[in-house]
Amino acid sequence: MKNRTLVSGMRCSVVIAAMGVGVVSQPVMAATGDLVVRAGVSAMNTSSGSDSFGAIPRSGVRLDDAVTLSASAAYYLSDYAAVELTTSLPYQHDLEGNNRLKDLGLGKLAEVKEIPTSLTMNFYLTDYSAVTPYVGVGVAYTRFYDEEMKVPGLAVDFEDSMDLTAVAGVEMSFPSNLMVSFDLRYIDLQPTADFNGAVDEDIELEVDPVIFTLSAGYRF
Repeated sequence: MKNRTLVSGMRCSVVIAAMGVGVVSQPVMAATGDLVVRAGVSAMNTSSGSDSFGAIPRSGVRLDDAVTLSASAAYYLSDYAAVELTTSLPYQHDLEGNNRLKDLGLGKLAEVKEIPTSLTMNFYLTDYSAVTPYVGVGVAYTRFYDEEMKVPGLAVDFEDSMDLTAVAGVEMSFPSNLMVSFDLRYIDLQPTADFNGAVDEDIELEVDPVIFTLSAGYRF
């Protein structure tokens, strides 16, 4: 009888302990009024092409892919919606000629730095589980600078651009206010490159980047 009582007591203790562990290990979800700050790595994939130079039929230029460090801050207006500001360190691109220009010895034309900064309204499809998918829409301001031409007698200047952007991702919450996120961001980016010197022409590029970001965050 004493052993049966002891076993019953141990079972109760195990159940209570398990319940306690369950409570402690529950993910901490972001809620109204919370601020989530993230930092991570972003890889930009460009589907880049451009108009043709008038003097060189079938020619074109593109920006190559790039990787950099990024950061964001999201303020939760409700349990299901947040305003997010996203930016990064500069992406370093090579401005490359297409096969037509490469045949003329014009492969790498220039180097240029780019910083896209996005402001989006994100909507979280939460069911209070540890993994939360989300989508968002907004605007992106892209700054180009430090254009360094590699072709003698030619200069290029990229115009900054304001465009629409969309994002989709998943957010995984952990105890102690920690979060890990992965998202894909699309920017409808079609900047103009102003060429001067041997060629005096404005060329519109279709960069349309998709940015893959893996980040870690903390909820305040």
